[in-house]
Amino acid sequence: METLLGTTTFVLHKVAVASRRAIADRLGDKPGLTLWQFAALAELDDQGPVAQNALATALGMDPSDMVRLMDELVDRRLVARDRDPADRRRYRVTLTAGGRKALAAGRSVVREVEKATLAPLTAAERAMLHDLAVKIHRRDR
Repeated sequence: METLLGTTTFVLHKVAVASRRAIADRLGDKPGLTLWQFAALAELDDQGPVAQNALATALGMDPSDMVRLMDELVDRRLVARDRDPADRRRYRVTLTAGGRKALAAGRSVVREVEKATLAPLTAAERAMLHDLAVKIHRRDR
């Protein structure tokens, strides 16, 4: 009889849940971000100034939830939200200097947690795992 530990996707899920929990806890301490706030800052850094609804789509987030998230980030001065000059009906969101600083601190946290999570693997195994995970992710998009 096959156990759950014999199911690769189950094991990956368990590792991901534990890692995500550790990242969320550490992000909450310093730099004081939620996972969604960190994800939004990281996506903004990847995309550059972007329409708020495009950011919601990229993160797989409901637009009304994105409005609340952006309100939090604007209040903390981590992002700036202005009318999009290309389409005045939309809002465009941009990282601020404070947002870049918070993102850098958050990325440091993520690297530390990932390093601890993947410590049992060699450098070559970590690279292979990453490549395989990216390959699966790209196929599912």
